[in-house]
Amino acid sequence: MALSWRSARMDDAVLLWRWANDAETRRRSFNPAPIPYADHLAWLDARLASDATRLWIVSDELGPVGQVRADLADGVAEISLAVAPERRGQGLGSAMLRQAPGSVGAAWGDVRLRARVFADNAPSLRMFRRCGFREVDTHEAAGAEVIVFELAGDRRQR
Repeated sequence: MALSWRSARMDDAVLLWRWANDAETRRRSFNPAPIPYADHLAWLDARLASDATRLWIVSDELGPVGQVRADLADGVAEISLAVAPERRGQGLGSAMLRQAPGSVGAAWGDVRLRARVFADNAPSLRMFRRCGFREVDTHEAAGAEVIVFELAGDRRQR
């Protein structure tokens, strides 16, 4: 699947805000409340200015299909992704996740990749497992069980 990645910009604010406020995205988020646009703009401005965050817009030949974000702390990049609501169910999330190590590695070098997924989010659990991530921990957040995944070291360079 041919996907192109580019760094997000402030002129992506409306697109990112719409994706972030999608009902399914909010339901699967650690804070499920709708995001006011002014709050989103402030958040995006801070993320784009941060050396510890990378935010990418991922596209195919039809246009933007989703976003991938990585937040770096202590040599670990926590990644999250969202697929455009109208493009879900086409394997794009898995394709984005498989390509994420290359983009993260280009940004920060050899860092460990981590992700947190609610235990009841079966599609995301399957996706992370299929893409070579392994479960390393569980904890509770937002009143629910969360599974922590890390990418196996031999797969980070792909």
